[in-house]
Amino acid sequence: MMDEICIKGLRLFGYHGVYPEEEERGQDFYIDLKLFLSTQAAGISDELEDSISYEEVCEFVTAEFKKKRYRLIEAVAENLSCALFRKYTGLSELELKLSKPEAPLDAVFEDVSVTIRRKKHVVYIAYGANEGDSLRQIEDSIAMVDKDPFCKVVRMTRPIQSTPYGDVVQNDFYNGVLEIYTLYNPVDLMKRLHEIERFQGLDRDKKIHWGPRPLDLDILLYDNEVIDLPGLTVPHRDMVNRDFVMIPLAELAPHVRHPLLGLTIGELAKKPMEKHLRK
Repeated sequence: MMDEICIKGLRLFGYHGVYPEEEERGQDFYIDLKLFLSTQAAGISDELEDSISYEEVCEFVTAEFKKKRYRLIEAVAENLSCALFRKYTGLSELELKLSKPEAPLDAVFEDVSVTIRRKKHVVYIAYGANEGDSLRQIEDSIAMVDKDPFCKVVRMTRPIQSTPYGDVVQNDFYNGVLEIYTLYNPVDLMKRLHEIERFQGLDRDKKIHWGPRPLDLDILLYDNEVIDLPGLTVPHRDMVNRDFVMIPLAELAPHVRHPLLGLTIGELAKKPMEKHLRK
């Protein structure tokens, strides 16, 4: 369980809404915010720098709220949550309620609101390329991940050259691993990564199995979750058999445990998968 910092009833005036009168006249909105993080360090030190300033949060939310007009309060809430996670690296989860009690509805009501809950997920992603300007395509794709408001690149390994996997004759690959945090659920993250692949020229429908590609992005680990969905298996099914994945992954996450095998990434990277299966 994480600690909570709560701000309730922050009143803001804005022009968000679907109806013309909302854009013209504006109205009052109210925000209830729960920030989940560890406050133990602040409790011990009694120093504000070890926590999050309520005043600063209110000022930041106010500025973000007024930065752009949205038609839906769902969009307002989503963009506020993204901005808060980018601003406060120690933030683990949040709950945000956005109310508009003055909504111009032909009904008697007390309030209309939307409440969202978002969590920072730690994800490890393998990248690889051996077609075209591979290093530039890798660099550009990583920048696209980092610029996505729902993602943030935390660490990455340098690209290493590796021999192609399988029997297809092709150029050597450049491979590595990213550690990111994301607010996307696993399926939406996969869709976003596929969009970035297509931008770099990869058509997954025409991709040759173990063949050349301008860019490949694969989810290796998503928190400690086990996922088995059409088109998405996490942990990645074949990662433990690939040195070009396990070596850079072990560089970033040696003590992270494989959620199915129970061994750490560092342990798995040291010996072939077949030895673990015999045990």
